[in-house]
Amino acid sequence: MATTNKKPVTKNSVIAKSIESSVYNLEVALDTANKAVTARSAESKKLLNETRRLRKRRATQMGKKKRAIAADKKNSTVDSRKTVRTITSELNATSKALEKATASRQAVLEELSGLKQSQKMLNGYVKGIYAADRAIARSSKKKRTKRTS
Repeated sequence: MATTNKKPVTKNSVIAKSIESSVYNLEVALDTANKAVTARSAESKKLLNETRRLRKRRATQMGKKKRAIAADKKNSTVDSRKTVRTITSELNATSKALEKATASRQAVLEELSGLKQSQKMLNGYVKGIYAADRAIARSSKKKRTKRTS
């Protein structure tokens, strides 16, 4: 007969330590997710304000450009052409900055969406574990009171 090596049965202390570390890791992950959501929300708000500011500036510059072009058509001089070129270059720079800020904000919003989903999951897991712990504690107290009476 060939002898088979049986694996030893896992001890309670190992299982309890594993449960404790798993719950701790979930709590740490939830704390980290909360901090990340707070940071990304602040970053998103900052980028939102920047894009609003740049949109407003762009609209103002487009009006200036329109007026400068009209003035140049009315009386074309070196100064009027130079003004049109200057305003056009400022408008282009503002448009590029707006595109960049909008792309950054879109990336932050996607990341924030994922973080919020993870935060929601972690929060549910931790609440579920605490609810299960309370239910287990209540049931063990009821059993003790029944035995003594």
